[in-house]
Amino acid sequence: MFKMWSGQNDSPESERSPVSSGREKGGSDASLSKSQDSAIEAVAKILRTWGRHTFDLDNGDAETFEKDFERWARHVLLGTTTSDDPDAREEYPDGRRNWGGLNQFVNRHRQNEKNYVVKGFHALRDVIWTFTSTVSQAFIQEQGVDGHMQAHIGRLRNAVASRSPEDIKREVLAAAEDLSKLVEDRSQQARLRVEKLGEKLKQVEAELGQTRQQMTLDGLTQLYNRAALDQHLEQVSALSILSDSPACLMMIDIDHFKRVNDSYGHRAGDSVICEVAKRTVLTFPRKTDFVARYGGEEFAVVIQGVGLEAARVLGERLLATVRQTLFEHEDLQLSVTVSIGLAEYLMGGTPANWIERADQALYRAKQSGRNQLCAAGDPQPELVGV
Repeated sequence: MFKMWSGQNDSPESERSPVSSGREKGGSDASLSKSQDSAIEAVAKILRTWGRHTFDLDNGDAETFEKDFERWARHVLLGTTTSDDPDAREEYPDGRRNWGGLNQFVNRHRQNEKNYVVKGFHALRDVIWTFTSTVSQAFIQEQGVDGHMQAHIGRLRNAVASRSPEDIKREVLAAAEDLSKLVEDRSQQARLRVEKLGEKLKQVEAELGQTRQQMTLDGLTQLYNRAALDQHLEQVSALSILSDSPACLMMIDIDHFKRVNDSYGHRAGDSVICEVAKRTVLTFPRKTDFVARYGGEEFAVVIQGVGLEAARVLGERLLATVRQTLFEHEDLQLSVTVSIGLAEYLMGGTPANWIERADQALYRAKQSGRNQLCAAGDPQPELVGV
């Protein structure tokens, strides 16, 4: 019933004539040409769509960019010139297209779009944090005014309780005069805050028309650098005031680091710094944890939403991790320890004061024998020298 092909002389392929083979080849070429035409039309369509939806950038406006994309789309379809000069002549023999030039054009435009969006994002972020900081400062100042008013009310109550007309009159007049001054001061402070916010908005508007590159990473460790830390502390301080959530700062210093440099060389010292940086990042892996190189062999960690005692546990974990690690450099194995100073953010405090309190705690940890953690507010430990 069924014929079994042997795959030799009786195979279908062996029975095909040269004429039929030629026909199949021609059909294959036609199919390939049709596919290429479809691909070229698709590329041109993509370019025109991109051009219709482009937007103003630092280096040009949307209308100019749309014309550029249209020239490239026509070049892909028809092989016409890609120059905006009507008298320009470009030769593309045998229907070839300048695919390399198209690739450069698209890459360059996409990079310009990316730079513009990133710059705009940073500018918007600056405005948001300026607004947050302004509101936080107003909140602190309002607390001070409320306390002052409460003091006046208390004195008025005492004067009324004493039933002395002279006392009542004196306190009422003093309260009226003082409260009048408070209202005037509050209005002045509000005007200053609005002016400050307005100046920031003007600054951002000017920066939108300029190219600005933010360098936030330390070159050796690829952690955040000191400038990024200062900015982050400003932001965390403002957020802590508004959200009433805790935040802690750790200052971390590698013990006897000078001995490492003097004994094994600066390359070994750099290797130790990088390895301690890696261990610190692994100990604080949350997205909200902020690890920075403060300078030299010193690091800083900002922990949001964590109180002093929970942060102390994390700090002790880092101490143990570094203590148990052998740091390898070439054929050397080195062991080091770190000391840690810890401070929780105090409501209404400044970033500079926050750093100073953590630094003082670090100093006490050093003087108490190193390889340990001291927190701001802890009892004064017994000093064993440096």
